[in-house]
Amino acid sequence: MQYRTARLGTTAAAALLSIAGLASAQEFFTIPVGQGLADDVSNTGVVSGSGGFGGQYWMWTAGTGPVQIGGTTPGDGVGGQGKISSDGLFISGTTFNAAQGWHEMSRYDVTTGEWTGFGMIPGIGQQIDAEVSSGWAISGDGRHVVGLGWTTEGTADTHAMQWTEGEGITDLGSATVGNSARASAVNHDGTVAAGWQDGAGRQGAAWVDGVQELIFTTSGTAAQEAFDVSDDGVWVTGIGIGARFGSPGNAYRYNTTTDTYESLPNLTVGAESRMGAAAVNGDGSLIGGGTWGLGPATFGRGFIWQEGVGTMTVADFLDSKGVVYPAGYTFSFVSAISADGTWLAGWGYPDTLGNTQTWVVNLGEDTCIADIDGDGELTLFDFLEFQNLFDAGDLAADFDGDGDLTLFDFLEFQNAFDAGCE
Repeated sequence: MQYRTARLGTTAAAALLSIAGLASAQEFFTIPVGQGLADDVSNTGVVSGSGGFGGQYWMWTAGTGPVQIGGTTPGDGVGGQGKISSDGLFISGTTFNAAQGWHEMSRYDVTTGEWTGFGMIPGIGQQIDAEVSSGWAISGDGRHVVGLGWTTEGTADTHAMQWTEGEGITDLGSATVGNSARASAVNHDGTVAAGWQDGAGRQGAAWVDGVQELIFTTSGTAAQEAFDVSDDGVWVTGIGIGARFGSPGNAYRYNTTTDTYESLPNLTVGAESRMGAAAVNGDGSLIGGGTWGLGPATFGRGFIWQEGVGTMTVADFLDSKGVVYPAGYTFSFVSAISADGTWLAGWGYPDTLGNTQTWVVNLGEDTCIADIDGDGELTLFDFLEFQNLFDAGDLAADFDGDGDLTLFDFLEFQNAFDAGCE
């Protein structure tokens, strides 16, 4: 069953769309304390989040600041996250269906300013307290929402579930009756979801084409909860927990193609028992999150991991990119990286009082994106590498950003090549 509730007028929605991504290169922004924490950021620089505004979801651009969009954010037994599509046009979440008297997985359409609810899992869905389902993530193309649905199988048991535009709800299931599961992330085209499966704690799990894969560490133990998945569906990231009074934890990325687990090293200085990788770019080469001890991650230390470089603090990463930010600013967590890697968002605080707020960074566009072989020059070898990626179906060749590989990608690559490197 679907229903629609207007939350943001089309004039306001159009204004948000028209100014999205207008911020110039390499800028640092903060959202005032009390306005909520960022869950995600699009390639166009639209940030989505939850909390604040009396319990509603919100969206932000550099031009408008935060704007509330309704819905029911976590609290009072209702779950969900305000994740956003790559183009900034759709947001996941949970809303209240007044006609049915329950909260349910939903999608927000920025263009129309309306939420659409998706109800419960067909056949086995049930209402627990005030909820039948909740929305935790949306695909890069905006056509898929994932989360959990309450079922009649077991005691207060939840199954991971996925809604697909034009098809409806798919029950992704749970490995065992009586143990819950949730999909907390999904890739660009909805073919790979990630989250957790109860049983061995909250074990990390991936669903590839609807089939669940449990994630194990290199020692054969259950990996911890998975937080995000790259747009290409290859890499799933998650949390690692070390000894309470011993060695620090290490986050991970899991390759869904080779079924291999890779430990991500914690910070050299400031590492703590928990290290969560909560954000990843489109190809898994840039990952962000935080490391913290007992207590909330909002008082931890944010990190950025780069393939071939390693793990560093957010401050060191921004310094390496030439981004200017307030002296002494504390970056406690990276909660979002846009698929194209040009935008970051997270949590931090500007003073010793620990008043947590959302920060947003625009790294600026890569001015040499046609240098595919990474040698700093534009040569025939870049053409050959582009052709190899295209022939392999690798979305790294998706130069027009539409999620498909077509002649237009060749034209965009040619334009980038002709523009040269600055």
